[in-house]
Amino acid sequence: MNRTTTLRRKLTYLVILVAMLIPLYLLGQPSGGKGDLGGQLSEMRIKYNIAESDLGEISPASETMKLASLGLRGVAATLLWNKAHEYRVMHEWDRLKATLNNIALLQPHFDKVWEHQAHNLAYNVSTEFDDYRQRYEMVREGTEFLTRGVRQNRNAPRLIWYTGWFYGSKMGMSDEKDQFRRLFADDEVLHEELVNENIAVDSPEARGPLGKPDNWLVGRLWLNHGYDMVDAGVKIRRQTPLNFYETGPKWRFKHAEAIEREGILDDRAQNAWEMAAADWNGFGNRSIPTTSPFTIKLDQLDVLQRQKDEKIEQFGALIGDKFTEERDLLIQALPPEWRAIYLGSRENLTGRDQDVLKSAKQSTIPNLPNLAREADPSIRLQAIQMVGELDDLQERIIKTDGYRTQINYPYWKTLAQAEQEERTVRARSLIYEAEKANADAELDKAIELYEEAFAVWADIFDDYPLLTIDDTAQDLLESIKRYSVAIDSEDMPEDFPLMTFVQMMGEYGSIDPSVYMDIRNGAEASVEARKKELADEERRREEEARAAEKAAMEKAAEDKKQAEMAEAKAAEEKAAAEKMAAEKMAAEKEAAAKKAEAEKAEADKAKADKADAEAADSDPKSDEPKTDESSDSASDSQPSDEPEAGDDTASDEAGDGDTADTQD
Repeated sequence: MNRTTTLRRKLTYLVILVAMLIPLYLLGQPSGGKGDLGGQLSEMRIKYNIAESDLGEISPASETMKLASLGLRGVAATLLWNKAHEYRVMHEWDRLKATLNNIALLQPHFDKVWEHQAHNLAYNVSTEFDDYRQRYEMVREGTEFLTRGVRQNRNAPRLIWYTGWFYGSKMGMSDEKDQFRRLFADDEVLHEELVNENIAVDSPEARGPLGKPDNWLVGRLWLNHGYDMVDAGVKIRRQTPLNFYETGPKWRFKHAEAIEREGILDDRAQNAWEMAAADWNGFGNRSIPTTSPFTIKLDQLDVLQRQKDEKIEQFGALIGDKFTEERDLLIQALPPEWRAIYLGSRENLTGRDQDVLKSAKQSTIPNLPNLAREADPSIRLQAIQMVGELDDLQERIIKTDGYRTQINYPYWKTLAQAEQEERTVRARSLIYEAEKANADAELDKAIELYEEAFAVWADIFDDYPLLTIDDTAQDLLESIKRYSVAIDSEDMPEDFPLMTFVQMMGEYGSIDPSVYMDIRNGAEASVEARKKELADEERRREEEARAAEKAAMEKAAEDKKQAEMAEAKAAEEKAAAEKMAAEKMAAEKEAAAKKAEAEKAEADKAKADKADAEAADSDPKSDEPKTDESSDSASDSQPSDEPEAGDDTASDEAGDGDTADTQD
């Protein structure tokens, strides 16, 4: 090979490299802004929102490690995964956490990295410690690892769901749940970090009955955050919508059960169950995507069935006598027992009877497509369209019923309805107090509380038979066993209120499947009947309250009228008394004035008489003879030996003279 051949080959390689750089440049040209979208890859990143800034928080360290791997990022990640496993086996926790951080930097947008390694820390590594406080720290490491994943994957609702699952399930259902819940409630540092993630742990939605953040409610806030994201248009990946949406409402149930287990057995527990019922009803009325090209609402099964029945009746009215004849033939072909239930009263049916009725109704539907095809040409098209609508309704009913069965929707609805009643909270409180008295060896008190609680539970099971398969039923069975020990008898009294429950639970504490299905099928009817009963009771209480209020208002009006009459009478009596007093005072004043006037007149007369007497004594002409008139006046003025009768003044003067003579 000569130099010319070598040079020619090098030039060929160079031309090929330059030719390859041109499409690479056109594909990978970055965006220049101001309308310049850049190359094809840049346009695709913008179109599908897969740019680094669109996916989540940008980590410079992550970008550096990706570049440093020189295209061998997958190989490096595999080696690190193996290293993480080795460090976990050797209990080298610091190296394990460092390795996990490196894996996350290499694969920040691979959801399974965050999920798997967070689960590894919280569920596997935490069990290696003896002290529950150290186990809690590992669980916390797992939740914080997930939180980092959420920050770097803002369009990953599955990661958010998994975070909410961790806060609820791991902290609230593990063997150390009591200690974990207490440590979480007091973990102020973690609370501040959650606030920074827009999880309002300081809101009433996150705080338990003691005023501290509750792990179940905080987990629910995480889940609600994911629901908001999906409602905004982000798709759910690697998870069914049914399971994705059911967890948040269930965390309300778990919160209510947890606080009751911890001794909160008052109106706070009742309020927690009311909120759980509200959340579950909201879930039941949420549109859930299915594998079929339509969505369903779990709480709309009765509505769909009613729409189907109405549509069949409309179809029968459209077809006419032919539909009626075929249905009558099908009714006559039913087994006698089925026909009796189908044609009889449909009130107070047992669970088995309801199953029979449902099957009988389905069996008496004629062949609708044949009837539509054989219908009169004027109505044939309309009949065929109605058959299509009925097929669609039937498919929705089947799908809705299947999804309800998958998550046992009727059970949770019944549980929420039963637990929010005051008597249920009271029954749990009685059992709690009985267990406490039994532990303190106060047997008489414990027996009394047990018996009172069992009577209440019997009433509850009568109205809500589905609760006999609840986890609470197992706890109640254990309480019955402790009651049996307390009364020192393995045989229950004949009048024991929960005898049927004990027999049904059996020797091993399990329920016969056939009995379970009968209870399950009849549960919704029992719930509806109980709702109606509660509504009637509420209406009766409202009527009684209105009647009592009306009677109270009438009594108040009568009392007010009597008071006004008494007040008016008192005012009249007071006015009369004041008038009499005024008249008496006026009379007294008048009498006093007359007396004063008489006394003044007497005083003036006495003064005048005295003045005349003095004037007569001092007159020198008194010795001269006087005229008859003067003589008469003088004789009148001279004192006589005998005073005239009725002359008080003369008598007084004479008396005074006699007294003076006596004194001399």
